[in-house]
Amino acid sequence: MKFDINKFADRFKSTISWMLENEQGEKIKEDLRILIKNKVELNKNPDSIKALRRIVELTVTKGEHLNKPLNFDSKMESFIQKYGRNFRNSKAKDELIKLVGEDLKTKIEPIFKYSTIKDFSNHLYNLAKGGKTEVLGKKGRDNYLRDFGYWDKIPLDIHEKRFIIRTGIYHSCSSKDRSDPLEESHLQDILTHFCKKYLKGFIIEIETDENVERIDLGECPGIVDIFIWSYCAEGRYQICIKKPRCEVCNFKEVCLYA
Repeated sequence: MKFDINKFADRFKSTISWMLENEQGEKIKEDLRILIKNKVELNKNPDSIKALRRIVELTVTKGEHLNKPLNFDSKMESFIQKYGRNFRNSKAKDELIKLVGEDLKTKIEPIFKYSTIKDFSNHLYNLAKGGKTEVLGKKGRDNYLRDFGYWDKIPLDIHEKRFIIRTGIYHSCSSKDRSDPLEESHLQDILTHFCKKYLKGFIIEIETDENVERIDLGECPGIVDIFIWSYCAEGRYQICIKKPRCEVCNFKEVCLYA
């Protein structure tokens, strides 16, 4: 069978629709509702304490959820209750540094250079365009930006990397002068290219308490990342895993690997 990226893209879109209505659909919709709420929150409250909390968490864990200290949530909650949006005063700043640990002091301090968390977020987004970062590592940077409304950023993990390379997205959307499957930024560029070229105009609608959010997946590879992760990850569909379950995969007739 000759691989056809157009047929694959058509199946990709139909699979997204299937996922939203299938057994894990509500979990995916809830993931997306959280991202929508985060985006609204940061726009309404430029010095969002919720965004600060996420930045601090990603700093402490170095972008790895499993690295979170057992007492982190309770300590962060106490800090928020005590200071709320007044986290910029000197006493609060000292307590925040104590909370993250002295070894991370130089990591967290740059946040206070910016008048709001939104200003910091915009700066971080501009740094990301050039492959740079501040406060957060690259993985944490992409997680934070995607989580708070910059939906073109893609926090790849091993699940998405396998999927992009196996299915044929990598082979059809990579440029000849940049073709290293081990380079994370290259895989991010490839998924972005796939979305822009093959998913443009494909809209999903997510109901929230306030309205219905219409998301064009051609412009939001960070949202597409959630669908790919859900298709692969433990606790979701667990299909394109380390040992892929091709026999039950929606893509088995159009996937390069299968």
